[in-house]
Amino acid sequence: MGSSFGVLINQVLSMFVMLTVGYVAYRTKLVTKDGVGDLSRVVMYIASPAVMMASFLQPFDGAHLVNAGICVVLSIIVLAICALIAHVAYRGKEAISQFGVIFSNTGFVGIPLVQYILGEEYVFYVTVCIAVLTFLIWTYGVYLVCGSMEEVSLKKVFTNPAVVTLFIGFAFFLFSITLPEFISGSLDTLGEVNTGLAMVVLGCYLGQTKLSLIVRDLRVYKVSILRLIVAPLLTLLVLWLIPASLVPTDIKMVVLITFSTPVGAMVAMLSQKYGANYEYGAGIVSLSTLLSLITMPLVLGFGAAIL
Repeated sequence: MGSSFGVLINQVLSMFVMLTVGYVAYRTKLVTKDGVGDLSRVVMYIASPAVMMASFLQPFDGAHLVNAGICVVLSIIVLAICALIAHVAYRGKEAISQFGVIFSNTGFVGIPLVQYILGEEYVFYVTVCIAVLTFLIWTYGVYLVCGSMEEVSLKKVFTNPAVVTLFIGFAFFLFSITLPEFISGSLDTLGEVNTGLAMVVLGCYLGQTKLSLIVRDLRVYKVSILRLIVAPLLTLLVLWLIPASLVPTDIKMVVLITFSTPVGAMVAMLSQKYGANYEYGAGIVSLSTLLSLITMPLVLGFGAAIL
């Protein structure tokens, strides 16, 4: 896996270029604020689910099933570690900051990176990690933002496109169901826009944020350090301690990529929805995304060298 470091650098730089395109498009009013919302929904509800669904269209394989189970267990362990980091760092206060430390931007950043570095077939495992992440976002995450359990809804968890795709796709995988070529081809084609469009949307988010104010807010740096350095390094330590005979190296890399990504955009969306500090939420998403262009190649390159 050590040879993938150069590939990782190239792909992160490529993603940075696409992110810059989104930033310029928004600042020059080529894309409006309403348009950003529309593009974001296209990514979340069309492009990403298409990539996920396409990853399940393969003959049943017991090894894949076992690895998927491993991803579930490791995701729970890593998220528990992240929650502990957040709790210790903020002593039960600053809920938006805690959310930012715990929940990463797996759908927007994790899927494209796994596609680039490991290959399309590994999106299968990222989808499993996303399902675990989604469940906790709409339960513990909503609890953090609201400060109570009143707004927690399991209905929202199980109707989330990522989770619905997981259930449908997993059924197709278990029973080795194949789709007509015109459908599977359409899924592949729709999925191809996922990476570029996701990066353009993130660039537009950056364009909406007053970076001059964000860079002077020390709280944002604390969240970014915990999310981009502390959490991934502790995750890497856990993965390193697990023998390769128990968990394959490529599965370890999927988990490391998944939880090395910047602050999840859901922190801004939920903050706006539930009347919390939306500007601060958008700020930690924006700055952590920028800083991840530096931290992710280093963390993942180190991980590729030792796992």
